[in-house]
This record gives sequence, structure tokens and C-alpha cells, in this order.
Amino acid sequence: MDAETSADALHAQLALLCEHSVAPPALAPFSGLRALRARLQALAASGEAGPVEEAMLGNAFTREGRYLEAIGAYERAVALAPEFAQAHLAIAELASMLHDETRGAAHRARALALQRCFLDPLPVGDRLPIVLLLRDAAYSVNAPLELLLDRTRVAIHKCYVEGEVALPPHAVAICATGYASDAEHALARVEALAAASGRAPLDSPARLRGTARETLDATLGGIAGVHACATRVVARDAMPALALPALVRPRDTHAGRGLDLVSEPAQLEAHLRRFPASSYHVTPFVEYRSADGFYRKYRAIVVDGVAFPYHCAISPRWMVHYRGSPMREHAWMRAEEARYLNTPEREVPGWGERLAAIARALDLEYVGIDFSIAPDGTLVVFEADGAMLVHDEDPHDLFSYKRPHVARIREALHALILRRARP
Repeated sequence: MDAETSADALHAQLALLCEHSVAPPALAPFSGLRALRARLQALAASGEAGPVEEAMLGNAFTREGRYLEAIGAYERAVALAPEFAQAHLAIAELASMLHDETRGAAHRARALALQRCFLDPLPVGDRLPIVLLLRDAAYSVNAPLELLLDRTRVAIHKCYVEGEVALPPHAVAICATGYASDAEHALARVEALAAASGRAPLDSPARLRGTARETLDATLGGIAGVHACATRVVARDAMPALALPALVRPRDTHAGRGLDLVSEPAQLEAHLRRFPASSYHVTPFVEYRSADGFYRKYRAIVVDGVAFPYHCAISPRWMVHYRGSPMREHAWMRAEEARYLNTPEREVPGWGERLAAIARALDLEYVGIDFSIAPDGTLVVFEADGAMLVHDEDPHDLFSYKRPHVARIREALHALILRRARP
């Protein structure tokens, strides 16, 4: 490699270390990262690093999964440059991943007080510019599309809409958040931005409201062979009169946080003490255990009306989450998941007709669906959400069979963006 080429490669690597506004899981290691990080560490140890170098060190640590050290470097960067909005945003996202919500909220507020639109850190070039319209919240609360989209083809600008924001030039806007009652302010702001621009975003707020837990059963009502779990909002004062058993969780929580199957009054009292809230989501429990004694939760991603299988989690417990299920330990579970991904029409009764009907009822360009199969063959829909996680981060030695299916979803989403793009 000649000196000029080497200098160009170094410049490209250093540019990657300035991607501070990108969601941490979307930042991958690259060749030469370790050597660059060591040089930046030495500079920081000597006291000669400025805010740019400290932030680059934070980005290097992030790419290596060393989140606590990354936060330390970014904290030094904002100490040297308090107006460094991208560094504040990086701290906020890292802190949220480590469940340090107090620190995350403080730095997010600081970042968004300084600016509300974070352009793709790399030059747009011939990439198609898209705008993600986001809540003032962590990437995991919004639709984590940075983990799915190919940034060699699209430039991703991120605009946080719960305040005054001017959208940059873009070909497509995406309302990149799921529905929750505390998202209403953001959704109203998206509607105002769409009205002002005359261009509706993908996943319009009006249709996202149909995915609310308390309205999903009505949205999907009447589809043959489909049962959407009916959920209602119950004020805390009314909880002691609840008919049991029931699934209970604080309103608008996700990923199983605060979710309990409550069968007795004592359990309910303990739940209310442990998870205090002004109101709760309450859902009748549907027994969906399969004949072999295991519970299964399937996820499909609908892109422009077409359903794609994404994963199948199998667990001995009724509350099934992919990361908490023993998929790594059991080859037979992975083999069954592979069958679902490769031939969903054989694994899911009425896959083609029922998923197509669900997609039509939801009428969203991009949405995830979590469901199971009841003993009588009914599809039990737990949730539909525009912000469901899709990624390709599972260990490739065990889960290589999933990669082509993630790629199919990615390509479908890119094709959708191209169809909807405007100059």
C-alpha cells in the first residue's frame, strides 16, 4: 500500500470514529480499530486529547462493546466541550443500554436542547437520504431501523420531533416509533410536519394508533382464525377489584418489564407494590402452550403488505422472549426455528391468508407482529408494533440460518423506500 492510499484509509477510519449519533449496536468493529483505539488512549492518558479525540475514543470503545469505558471517554469530551451535542447523545444512548435511565435522560435533554436533527455523520454522496422521525427517547423506544438499513445505500438523518425541528432535504420520511399513550405528543408533531410539507411519512401516526394494546383486538377483529388479545387500561384504584387470573403490567411498558401472570389477590398486591403506576394494562391470559409442553412465540415483519418470518422463540415459560429462551442450548429448537423461517406456510396454519389479512387490517408500511398458535390452530396475536427489533447480531456460528431472512427483510424495506422516494 502506498503512502497516499494509506493516508486515505486512515482518513476513512477516523471518519468512522466520528459516528457519534448512530445507535450503539449499529456500530461495528473494523480492521485497524484496535490500533487506532490504542493511539487515542495514549493521547488521552497524556492529557493531550481534545474533545474530538476523546469522543473518537468513546466511539472506538463503543464498537468494541466496552460501553462503560465509552461513556467515560464521552464524559471527558463534553467536559471539555459542553456544547458537543453528538457526544451528549452518545452518552444518552449508551446509558440507556446500561439501564442508567437518570444519566441517559439528562444527556438526552442536553443534546436535544442543543439540536434536534442529527445528520448522517458520513457524507451523503450518492446515498438516498431518509429521515427518521423520532420521539425524544432512546433508540430502543423508537424503531431501531439503523440496525436493519444498509447505510452504504441510504443516509440516515435522525430528527427528534417533540420540539421545533426543521427537516433536512430527504427522499423519504419514516415515522420511526411504535404506539404508546406517551407517544401522542410525538405523533401529533409528526402529523403537523407532514401537513406542513404535504408529504405523508411511512407508517402514518393515524394508522399506528391502531396498534395500541387497547385497540388491537378491534383493529384485527373479524379475521377468521385470528384472536387478538383484548387489553384494557385499568386505573390503579380499580385494580383490587380485578377478575383473576390476568396478565398485568404498568401501562406502556415493553419487553416484558413489569409483566406478571397474576392468579391470586396476594400476587396482585405484591405486583402493585413492586411496579407502582397510575394505570395498568390488563389482558386475559390465553393458554397457548403446545402439546410438547413448550411455549412458542413467532415474529413476522410486514413490509408493504408482505409478511416475512423473522424468528421463533421456544421456551418452557409462558413469557417468551428470544434472548431469554434456551435457543442456544437446544439444537432441536434452532432446527424448528429454521423450518419456520424457510417454510412458514408449513409451520403456521393459514400463514398466507391470515398474515395477509392482518397486514391489510394494520395498513402500515413497516410493522412487526408477535403471535403464537393455540392448541386449536388459532393464531393468537400478542402485539403489533412499528418499532419491533430486527437485527443480524445473533452469533453466526449458531444462527447462520437466520441471516438470509434478515437480508430479505432488509431488501424489502430498501425496495419500499425506493418506491416511495421523491426528489
